[in-house]
Amino acid sequence: MKTGKNLKIILKEELEKITPSKEEFKEIEEKTKKFAELLKKSGLKVEIGGSLAKGTLLKKSPQDIDLFVVFKEEREVQILENKLEKLKISFKKIHGSRDYFQINKNIGEREIIFELIPVLDFNLKNKFEKRNVTDFSLLHVKYIAGKIKKKKSLAQEVMLAKSFCHAQGIYGAESYIKGFSGYSLEVLVCYYGSFLKFLKEFGKKKIINPEKMWKNEKEIFREMNSNKTSGPIILIDPTNKYRNVLSCLSQESFEKFLNLSKKFLKNPSQDFFQEKNIEEKELKKQAEKSKLKLVKLSFSTEKQEGDIAGTKMKKYLSFIVDELKRKGQKIKREEFDYKFGKKAIGYLIVKENKEREIKGPPIQNRKACEEFKKVRKKVLNKKGFLYAKEEISIEKVLNFCKKFEKEMGVVFSYYL
Repeated sequence: MKTGKNLKIILKEELEKITPSKEEFKEIEEKTKKFAELLKKSGLKVEIGGSLAKGTLLKKSPQDIDLFVVFKEEREVQILENKLEKLKISFKKIHGSRDYFQINKNIGEREIIFELIPVLDFNLKNKFEKRNVTDFSLLHVKYIAGKIKKKKSLAQEVMLAKSFCHAQGIYGAESYIKGFSGYSLEVLVCYYGSFLKFLKEFGKKKIINPEKMWKNEKEIFREMNSNKTSGPIILIDPTNKYRNVLSCLSQESFEKFLNLSKKFLKNPSQDFFQEKNIEEKELKKQAEKSKLKLVKLSFSTEKQEGDIAGTKMKKYLSFIVDELKRKGQKIKREEFDYKFGKKAIGYLIVKENKEREIKGPPIQNRKACEEFKKVRKKVLNKKGFLYAKEEISIEKVLNFCKKFEKEMGVVFSYYL
């Protein structure tokens, strides 16, 4: 692993870029406390959470701040929306496993998005009973903040990990990303002790059990739900032994992270921390050079922006890719560009096959062969089976896929 001066300079420069100044941090903290006090005066129990509470706040715009509103029972959660209406606070309601609220505030030229997240307080002795995952959020804050308090350098190490993964498009547990959640990166960096050790060691073992909440591997697979242990890595939540913090991490994102880590450690560069936009001109050039087709797909949906909209549109792209493959088209590259809102762009570089061979029934099955010949124009007898030739094109497949727009809840158009 290369750990010379160049690497130290790169990490130092990146931290300077992503760390808010003392003045910025103080201003955000003061405005957050002021808003929290307003909510408290209305009778709500409010706790500051997220990166602000943990000391891992990244410099960005807009700045999102988590505020947890604590309730004793599920039926009390609806009080929050009523309180916001009485306070005449403009908000956006976000639907999820439990609805939460976004409130935009402008501080000079800086925009802050307060996310008010309802959580239930509960008896820690019974904390492993079935609960909404957001109810563990305050325990997450307490755990990570405690680790950082013991070793202050961890805050900067976490920030580097988040910046690295965000730039590479693998930061976020949303279904259209299937990457690392912020909390998973915090736990991993605290476990390994630094950003560089995380890059070097991650992936070497299937199970990571930071607080040794299970005795052995057999116990984990016996006691945990099978859908929690099917991913590439099992990271036991230090606050909830029955939860795999990396259950949303896909094999694709996992392998991408391992590949990028090796490249960065071998040849460190600031480029690894810079978000790369998908350039249509570059894709077009790549396709033309290899005599392939570039397909551009524009998606739009009326579904709730964010995870729901992004996931719907990504799912449609995956459906189109599967259909193209099924019809004998070879996908050489796939890109999905979604930031926020209700629109997304997909790009495919495809090797087009104008004709494909379809395997039919064995020649001994006369009835099936007769039926096969009725619907196929060109039929061949090969190695004891009937085969047919079908004329096909990318455009035909895309037109077929458009029939499912209503079912998918997404509209798309394509450009060849």
